[in-house]
This record gives sequence, structure tokens and C-alpha cells, in this order.
Amino acid sequence: MLEYNDLILAFQELKLNDKAVVAHASLRAFGQVAGGADSMVTALMYTMGAVIMPTHTYKTMVTPASGPANNAVTYSRAQQWNRLAEPFDPNMPADVMMGLIPEHLRQRPQAKRSMHPILSFAGVNAAKTLQTQTLENPFAPLMEVANADGWVALLGVDHTVNTAIHLAERLAKRKQFTRWALTEKGT
Repeated sequence: MLEYNDLILAFQELKLNDKAVVAHASLRAFGQVAGGADSMVTALMYTMGAVIMPTHTYKTMVTPASGPANNAVTYSRAQQWNRLAEPFDPNMPADVMMGLIPEHLRQRPQAKRSMHPILSFAGVNAAKTLQTQTLENPFAPLMEVANADGWVALLGVDHTVNTAIHLAERLAKRKQFTRWALTEKGT
């Protein structure tokens, strides 16, 4: 079983104590961790300058009957899920696909959350970075971290869950997908 001090020692070896870090982590990949997700979050906060994690909320997504072509959406099929959509609320938990660790970070009293209705991030010591996010530029916090010589930490996960890939796609001028979300004001 990994103890909290094991995590601290391992993360200290990364020498990121003054860096902003976008962390993607799988608790399951670490096996048994004493204290679970809370220990992981505390160790990250203790050893890194700022910790940011994706706290996406896919249950806010709605799909119109038709929309842009080549958008990775089958509009006729997606309609059935609209009735299950919920309006975005910053207190809404991170989607279960994000894992336990981002939700535990989001729940910390000192954590802030960005306001994007689908692609939000939560962070500690990262309020200014999170405020850069807009509806039109959901990956702005990632660019802010990159510009500050920050890091992306993949802890027990691979690049298939790395949100920085989406920033790279945008910078490479790859066509971005359009998504719609339910908010208190509508879509």
C-alpha cells in the first residue's frame, strides 16, 4: 500500500514546487493508496506550485436536430440524450469519466473552478489561470500553463486522457468540434 509520504517523496522528485501543473491521474493505477483520492490531492497540492485538473461536466451537453457537418456528432441519435441534460452549476460534480481525484480537488475549500459549462477545470493556486477560460477558448488555461513554463503530469494514465492534446490540435489549426450545453440561460 502506498502511504501519503510515498506520494510526497515521489512528487518532490519531479521538482515542480514552483510550477503550475495540469494533472491527469488515476487512483486505480496506483493500487491501494492510504487515504485514497484525498491523499493524492493533498500530496499534489503540497509538492506543486499550482494544481489544475479537468472537471468536465458532460451531462450538461445537448445536441440540436442538425448542425455543422464533420462535427463527430450523429445529430439524429444524440437527440435522445437531451432529456437527461442538466443545466451547468459550478457546484456540479465532475463527470465520473474524470475519475475520483479531480472531484476531490474540486471539493477542496481553497479550490476554484472555471465556469465553462462542459469543459471546466478546477485548481488550487490557479484562480488567474482558470479565469482565462472562455466559451470560445475552453483550453486557454492550458495555454496559460504552457506560457508559464508549466507542466502536464500524467499519473497512471496515458495521452488518451490528456486534455493538452486538444490545445495542440487547436494550435495546429485542426478544425474544432462544436458542442452545446444547457445553462440557466438556455443553450
